[in-house]
Amino acid sequence: MKTLLDSDGVTLTNSEDGLLTLRLDRGQNVINPPMVSALEHAISCVEAAEHPKSLVILGGTKFFSNGLDVTWMMNNSSETPDMIQTFWRVLARLLVLDCRTVAAISGHAYGAGIFLALACDWRVMRTERGFVNFPELNLGMRLSKPFAELSKAKLSPSTLREGVLAGRRYDSVAAVAAGLVDANFPVEALPAEAEKLARAGLPTQMKLLRFDPEAFSTMKVELYTDAWRALTTGLHTTAPDSKL
Repeated sequence: MKTLLDSDGVTLTNSEDGLLTLRLDRGQNVINPPMVSALEHAISCVEAAEHPKSLVILGGTKFFSNGLDVTWMMNNSSETPDMIQTFWRVLARLLVLDCRTVAAISGHAYGAGIFLALACDWRVMRTERGFVNFPELNLGMRLSKPFAELSKAKLSPSTLREGVLAGRRYDSVAAVAAGLVDANFPVEALPAEAEKLARAGLPTQMKLLRFDPEAFSTMKVELYTDAWRALTTGLHTTAPDSKL
């Protein structure tokens, strides 16, 4: 096991068979400049890693991520747009990574925490404890164009209606039924199950005749064009009805 990054609660390791594990253990794992910077660094390391490879993102035992750091935003309003836009760019890179990605939702995933998970190819969630929730309705906020396009790319219209417009809070059973996550497991089994799902996407396991990382990334751009474009080019001033 090789450690590629270890900084202030964010670690990235790479196993001998190419499984990269990004562990987020910064308390509530809120999205603020230090977290965004750590995610940028981690994604750069994943991009630079040799193939075969796959990625698991694992949160803490209580929070996968509690969303945007509202306290930091209130105290740094002038810097908030740049921070959020930088986070969008990180999500764009994660969305089209040239390998399989799996989010292991080990605790609550709210707001920006959901979008971090949605940027991954697959999502698994712990049972018994933890909720997934879009908090914007309760906070009187809009989604923003990039977050909205990412949601539309990954979720069904009925889930968008219940989750976003009705503000439903999903436990793991409801999240599976709604298609927010692909499966749920007891917390003690979650890391191993996420790793199993990630390893299943290694070209050596899929027994592909040929795997082209660039073509794989391009395929994701083709599948999620509107989300990728919005995350890549969207600004905090982008209007809700903009065609990016």
